Formats: sequence, structure tokens, C-alpha cells
Amino acid sequence: MLVWHIKYTASFVSAILLSALASQSYSFQLTPGGTAKERQLAANNGVKYKVSIPIFYGAMHKFGDPTHEALTQKIYGCDGDWDKCANPDLEDAGAYILAGVRWNDDLVFMPGEEEISKFDCIYQNTVGFITQTGCWLRIFRSAEEKSAKNPQAFMGVGNYLSRSHFGDLQFLHSMAAQDGESAQHTKDKILMWAEFAWGVADGTYPINTYLRNVHINGWNEHFNNRDAVQDLYTIGRPWLRPHIKEVAFGSLLHVIEDSFSYAHVERRNALDGEKCVDGKYAVAGRIIEFHSYSRQDHKKHKSSDTNIAAKSMLETEKVDVVDVGKKLREFLADGKKWGDVKPYFDECVFALDGEPRAASPGVGYKIY
Repeated sequence: MLVWHIKYTASFVSAILLSALASQSYSFQLTPGGTAKERQLAANNGVKYKVSIPIFYGAMHKFGDPTHEALTQKIYGCDGDWDKCANPDLEDAGAYILAGVRWNDDLVFMPGEEEISKFDCIYQNTVGFITQTGCWLRIFRSAEEKSAKNPQAFMGVGNYLSRSHFGDLQFLHSMAAQDGESAQHTKDKILMWAEFAWGVADGTYPINTYLRNVHINGWNEHFNNRDAVQDLYTIGRPWLRPHIKEVAFGSLLHVIEDSFSYAHVERRNALDGEKCVDGKYAVAGRIIEFHSYSRQDHKKHKSSDTNIAAKSMLETEKVDVVDVGKKLREFLADGKKWGDVKPYFDECVFALDGEPRAASPGVGYKIY
């Protein structure tokens, strides 16, 4: 195992990783260093974003190409070419939306006893990719190895980082938690999360809402601790709290964006003229299968989560993720509540195709 221990500013690390590690991916990738605006906001609050990086195979699944940033900037009106929109420091979407988009891949949390003793995390410092990179990567790599041997290892157990990438919270990436999970069950969890995130974005769930007081079907199976909305989205990042609605909406966009990644979801091509919600909107490609990650070939997975793959998706899909994202922005601006927008999620964005298959690694992603 090759390990480099480097301490540089996040912007310098970003340049290195974009060239050296762009092939490592899981969901649509993110630029490693975050936005200049968020780094400035962090510095204003006494937090210095510096990255200490041990680099080894498989560690950089989440960061490389600025694919999520580019898709989000396009949703917010960037009409330039891909390279222009891939600049995370554009002001189309803004720092708070992009912080939310990044959140699904980097669920910042306070380290517990295991993380401190086993992974050398710093006590009372939040674990995040930019703030405790070495600790973050050691946890990620350990969870990756453990879940490969036991796919049940992080089903409701462990920190948010391990659970979101390898356990029961994989609906944050529009993926099933395990092989054999029905498409309807995965869809139900995605809609559960969408209802919550929309509720934070529209003010239904204020920042001081305890997660245990969120009354959504299935919610307590995943979030039954003492955290509040503030802890979930912004622990250690107080500069985001006045903009919690934007952060929550950004995290919802991440789920939508991942659902258009071929390594996450197999969709059929959208049917010409197919409409939903009483003929108001176009139906995105119906879902044939939600994939599960634990038994996927990670090298095959990476080819579907790059800038090239995302650009191809936008060029070939009649109803693409940018169309969906713009429609959701309209709904939010119009003050629509979850009851008004649920049909759009249910019938238009996550519509199932006839008899969808149960989760598997997916055709073309299996380990042979």
C-alpha cells in the first residue's frame, strides 16, 4: 500500500487530484477542495480547510471530476459548455446549494470512540473530507473492505459516512442497500428522504427539529438518534446554518443527479410523448433496476461516473437530470409543499418500468 502524507491547501490538492485520481469514482464525482466561497466562509468562522491525504487504491471514490458541480450549475442556469459549468466557483448555484450537493458524499459527523482509537481521528473535531482527510479516508477504506466481506455490516450501524456509502443510507445515492432489494422498496426510501429534504427546504422542518420527531413512514428505521436537522446537515459548519434550506435542496439534487448515473440506476429510454401527473409533465426514463454497490466491480463502476458519461447522458436523454432539477426549482420557488410535488417524484422522476428487477450489481458492473 502506497501512502503519501501531504499537507497543502485544499485548492492545491484539488489540482493534483483532478489529474491523478479522476478515474476513482462511486457516484458522480465532486471536485476535492470544495468552493472558494465555502473555504472563505469557513475561515471567517475560524476553520481552516487543509487536507492531509493518504492516497491508496480505492480511497478516492468520491472526488475527482467536478461532475456534480457541473450538473448543478446547469440546473441553475449555466448555459455555457461543460468545462465552463464545471467550475465550482461559478455563482449560478452558489456556495450553499453546492455545499448541500457535496453533503451526500461527505456527511460530516463527530467521531466516536472507535473512530478516535481505530482510525486516529481527532477528538471533538468533526470528521469531513476537507477537515480530517486522513481519518475520513481510513474510515472509508475500512468500511469498503468490511462491507465486501459482509454486506450487512453497516445496516443501521456505524457512522453516517460508512452507512451512506456501504449500508442502509445508500438511498442518498439512489442505490439499493443490498442485492435482492425490490425496486419498490428502494424507491420508497428515496421518496422518504425526498419528503424530508423537501420539508427542510420549504421550512416544514426548521433547523432545530429533532430527527426523532420527523413523522415520515420508515424514517425511524434510519434516523432514531438524538441528532437534530442542524446536526445532520451542518455540524461543525455554523456558516451553513442560516442557509439550511439551500443545503437541504442541494442534497436532494444530489439524489436526483445520481439516479441518472448508469452505474446507479438502469433506466429505459424516455418514451416520446409519455406524460405524468394528468398530462402536465414529461416522464423521465422509467427505472428498470436500482443497482447495489457491494458486489459491483469498482473499476467498471468508475467509467459511468465521469464528466464524459454525464455529458453523454445530457446529449442522449430526452428528459434529463437538468430538466428535472429545473422543474424542482420552479416548484420550490412557487411554495409548493410535499403533497403537491410528491406525484412528480413518484410518477415522473422515479417511475418504475412494468416489472422492475430486484437490485443487483447491474449488467456490465458485475464481478466475474
